[in-house]
Amino acid sequence: MTLYRRARNEMIQKQTLTSQVFDHLMEQIKNGTLHPGDRLPTEKELVARLGVSRTCVREAIKALEALRLVTVRPRIGTVLQQPSGAALFNAELFSAAAHSEKTDVLMEFRKIVETGLVSLAAEKASSGDLSAIAKTIEQYDQALKEHRPPYQADIDFHVAVATASKNPLGRMVLENIAKPLAQQLQLANCVQSAPEEGLRDHLKIFGAISERNPGKARDAMRQHMENAQRYWRIANSGMTSQEVLDGVCEILARSKV
Repeated sequence: MTLYRRARNEMIQKQTLTSQVFDHLMEQIKNGTLHPGDRLPTEKELVARLGVSRTCVREAIKALEALRLVTVRPRIGTVLQQPSGAALFNAELFSAAAHSEKTDVLMEFRKIVETGLVSLAAEKASSGDLSAIAKTIEQYDQALKEHRPPYQADIDFHVAVATASKNPLGRMVLENIAKPLAQQLQLANCVQSAPEEGLRDHLKIFGAISERNPGKARDAMRQHMENAQRYWRIANSGMTSQEVLDGVCEILARSKV
């Protein structure tokens, strides 16, 4: 088995188990077993009950926290918040994405949202916003140098761009879409050269924002979204190493300026 296939299979297996924990807790929330203010079962209890690892439990809790359904309090534990309609809707999207049903649809929506936000960022970004975006690029680059997954820096980049747009609704929508998809999008990092290509895309987007060129920024973001979507499809298709390499070469050729 190739390194790519092994990494992909391990990621999918972990996601499947994590989604089982997530779905179990969501069912308890929706059927009223858990009420706002209640503490969720502990990691130890969920591990014993569901037969999964602590890592899977922690990632499911992080997903619920990102969706603003729970808060994690030191020495208290994980506490259920008052679920809003929007939070439950986003939770359903996350559950669908975890089962590989809606990822393409959600990534298409990100393309629509983020091309608009980056255009606004090119018009409205302050010097502080530019510094914040540049910092995420440095963190991304540092993660690659240390052979760590750069996904958090990737998310932070897109949030920083959304912040620079000065549109709080746009930023809220982006965060609600991007964070729940973190596990699925991490699969793309299993594809050779995908993280490095993402960094190059970020640099192009940042350059366009710095130049105050909304059209160029929009084009750069659209290309980045298309690259990310294509990498995701390659990662999720079970292609051979040579097919993956061919796909990457096609992406690199398409993205040359």
